[in-house]
Amino acid sequence: MFNLKQFKIVKELKNIKPEFKWLQFVNKKSAENSKEELLSSLMEENKFIEEDLKIRAMVEEMLVQEFSESVKSLKSYDFLVDSVVNKIKEKQLGDVSSLEEIE
Repeated sequence: MFNLKQFKIVKELKNIKPEFKWLQFVNKKSAENSKEELLSSLMEENKFIEEDLKIRAMVEEMLVQEFSESVKSLKSYDFLVDSVVNKIKEKQLGDVSSLEEIE
């Protein structure tokens, strides 16, 4: 059957200038690219968070091995873990910056 609504829509679409169609296409592509960039940046941030959690778990395990389970009940336990993790990150950053200076 002939659908008059569809016919009118198609007729209106044919009257749109090609420049406008091209702009719509480019905007759609740039929006898709920005979505991909956003997703990739989120995935990279997620990797850093996972690494931080692994380092924190490693530090907690080492503290328990060194001092016993009672170290977890200390008020400053979280501060101790955070400071050790921070020192490890600083050392890693120092190693990376020294490599960049050599090159």
